[in-house]
Formats: sequence, structure tokens, C-alpha cells
Amino acid sequence: MAYVLRPGRRIQREVRRIATERLDGAIGRLDQVMTDPGADIETLVHEVRKRCKASRGLARLVKPALGDDFASFDRTVRDAANQLSTLRDAQAMVGAFDSLLAARPHDDILRTVRHHQAMLSTGATQAAVAADDDRISAARALLVEAREASQRWQIPRGFDTIEAGIVATYRQGRTSLRKAHADPTDHRLHEWRKAAKYLWYQMQLVHDAAPSVLGPLVDQLDLLAEALGDDHDLAVLVELLDDHPDIYGTPIEVEHVRTIARDRQQSLRDSALRSGATIYAEPGHAFVHRVASYWHLTVDVGPESDRTIGPAVSPRSLVERERKFLIEVVPDDLDRSDVVVLRQGYLAADETRSVRVRDAGPAGCTLTVKAGSGAERTELEWPVERREFDAAWVHTVGQRVEKTRHRIPFGQYIVELDVFAGDLDGLAMAEVEFTSSDALRAFVPPVWFGREVTDDGRYTNASLALHGLPSDGPTTAAATSTTLA
Repeated sequence: MAYVLRPGRRIQREVRRIATERLDGAIGRLDQVMTDPGADIETLVHEVRKRCKASRGLARLVKPALGDDFASFDRTVRDAANQLSTLRDAQAMVGAFDSLLAARPHDDILRTVRHHQAMLSTGATQAAVAADDDRISAARALLVEAREASQRWQIPRGFDTIEAGIVATYRQGRTSLRKAHADPTDHRLHEWRKAAKYLWYQMQLVHDAAPSVLGPLVDQLDLLAEALGDDHDLAVLVELLDDHPDIYGTPIEVEHVRTIARDRQQSLRDSALRSGATIYAEPGHAFVHRVASYWHLTVDVGPESDRTIGPAVSPRSLVERERKFLIEVVPDDLDRSDVVVLRQGYLAADETRSVRVRDAGPAGCTLTVKAGSGAERTELEWPVERREFDAAWVHTVGQRVEKTRHRIPFGQYIVELDVFAGDLDGLAMAEVEFTSSDALRAFVPPVWFGREVTDDGRYTNASLALHGLPSDGPTTAAATSTTLA
């Protein structure tokens, strides 16, 4: 079931239920690592660590009732996650470089230094954990111990315990924000990130008390924690550059990357501090009183209605009209400032149908169903929460696409230029969407567009994710990277 407490149910039973679900899920993934030779260890370990953090967030919510048991449980779960931290740390540094490259895809120095980090991370990953690694069994044993301890928790009836847990976490975040604003050091931003992350977990847990209000708050806390997490990864990256410059390249190359990383941190911090000012605008007692009121209201009169209040929303189109072209050379004078990194994975796909999930970063996550072929296809799309995306993402291993999308104005249209990464490195395509069949047929592509592949099913994202580049596709990443520079 979902990571959420159900108003009106016995809180002790609900808390024990969620603890069991989170910890059993983590234990099950470790079992898969140990027994499945084909398991994606990196993804499974990431899932385990997420469930450890969620379990610790749950315990912190009811900390006032646990007394000394809280410290013991928190330490046990933290130690289990730490057994697996080497793998996460290795991959986080590659991710930090990738986030910088998303905004500067043609920075050759950055790409060179990123290559050095990828080599280091590959070695660290290979040495990090394996199916027969003692750390896997040690982590499993600790999680079993934590699960058994959680089933002995004694939680009083009523909302008072939860109220005390929320106000403590909120005040911790508010204090950390104030300190970070006054002196934004790497350490202070990291402390704020931990507090914001715990508040995110807690607001997920009480989400059903008022989804219309707490749902957007959960989303904002998720974005805040993600920005602060990216900031922390960049801080670690800068520390590595400072401590081991010879590993990464020449002094000029290292300083170049260091400057870019610090500039990106400043941008993340400016955004986070403004967002945090809104989230933490209320005093702690006022914030928690509001949440408690939502909870009691739901218990007394029932949950919010699914029906929306206000004017009817115009129905969205259920048809995607799109033409697609291969790209070899992009003119230098185009505006490519509107850029986003996309990762999407396919839960199911064949020649004419697909079900995918997509993470578009700050723009959020979606679940999309497509059916048909060619220029006009049925398309159904729904926004999903990030935790829902993460749950689906695990099941898309081997069927994923990563790309950087540039939205380029072209007359009345927007050209979506996709530059692919990973196994599809070297491929670039442009897509243009239309509101009518007449507009689709009348469109005259710009001269820099290459061969049209709208009707070539091999160039759908689903086919690329499942089968890779067609035999007549770009043959080398270097060639395409040069022409796109």
C-alpha cells in the first residue's frame, strides 16, 4: 500500500503497517541481489536506500512516543544503508557531471573531466557490492532487526504524537533555512536538505488529511529536497576536485569544472532559498496546527471529494500529431536556452503500442500510453508523483532512453530537438507537434532538418529503447557530437 497514514485508523497499527511495508520491500530487494544473477544491483541498491530513508522518516514522525527506541531504530536502519553507500556515492558523482553537461552539452573540457570520473566510478561500482558481498547480508540482517523492533512500537491514540513529530521537524528545517540564508556554506545547505527531506516524508504520511493542500506541498518539498541534493553532490564534487586535482586533468581543466560547479550551486541555492521561504513561512506551531486541523476534519466528516471546484476544464486532445526528422547539423544562431534533461522508461511496448514513464526534472513526472503508428497516434498522459515514477522505473531496466531536449522557436511552431545519450549517443532528432492534420501536412521543414523518419517505426522512442539504433542510424557518437557543437 501507499506510504501514507489513513485518517480514522489506529495510528499504532498504521505506523507498524508502513514500517513493515518499507522494510520488507528493502529486504526483498536485497534477497533479489543475492539470488538473481541477472539482477540490476545498482537499481536495487538505490531502492533499498530509499526505503531505509522512508523508514527513518516514519520513525522521526512518531519519535516523541518512541523514547530511547527511536535512537536504536534510527541507528540500525542508518547502518544498514551505510553498508551500501559506496555504490551510491560512486554513481552520484557521475550524475553530478551529467547535470552540468545537460546545461553545457558542448563543453569539451567538462566532458573530458566527466570521462575521468566515469572511469573512477566504474571501478568503484565494480568493487562496491556484489551478490556474495558480506555487506549485503549485513544490511539484510540489520533491516530484519529494525522490522522486528518496529512491530513493538507503542504509539498512543490520537494525533498528538504525530503533531509533536511534525513540529520538531518543521522547526528544524526553519532554523536550518535561516542559518543557510545568513551563511550559505556547503555544510549548512546539507543540514537544511536533511530537515527538508524528513518534512517531505512526513507530509507524504499525512497527505490524505487534505490532498488538495498537502499534495502541492509534498511536490514542492520534493523539488526543494532534490535541488538541495544536487547542491550537495556538487559540493562533494568540488571537494574531490580540490583534494585530488591530478586525477581529473590539468589545473586549467580542474578550475574550469570547479567554476561551473560553483556557478550551478549558486543557481540551485537561489532557487531553493526562495522556495524554502514560502514553505517555511509560518511559525512551527501555526503550521502544525493547520495540518492537525486537516487531520481532525477528515476524521470527523470524511475525506475530500474527488470532484473539483470551479469552472470545467477544456478537454485535452487525445491525438498526438507529430513529424520527426533526423538531424546532422544545427545552425549556430538558434536559441537553445530552453533545455531539459529527460529520462523515460518503457513498461510495455510493441510495434504500435507503448506504456512509458518519464521524468522531466522540475516539470515533473508523467505516465503515457501511445497507440498507432505514423504521424497521428492516440496519446493518453497523466501526471504522476515522483514516488510513483520511482516505483515504475525499477521495472524499465534495459528499456530506457535518456536525452537532452532543446525547445527551439520556429515561426508559429516549437521544434523539440532531442540529443540522445547513453547507448544512443550520436543520435539527434527534431520533433514538431501540430494541432490539426492540415497543419501537419502543410508544414515545410527548415533546411537544417535531415531525413524525415515520421513513418519509420524504428525511430520511435519505444523502438530505440528496446532495440537501439537502426543499422542506418549514426555510426559514431563523435561525428554527431561534432556537428551539433
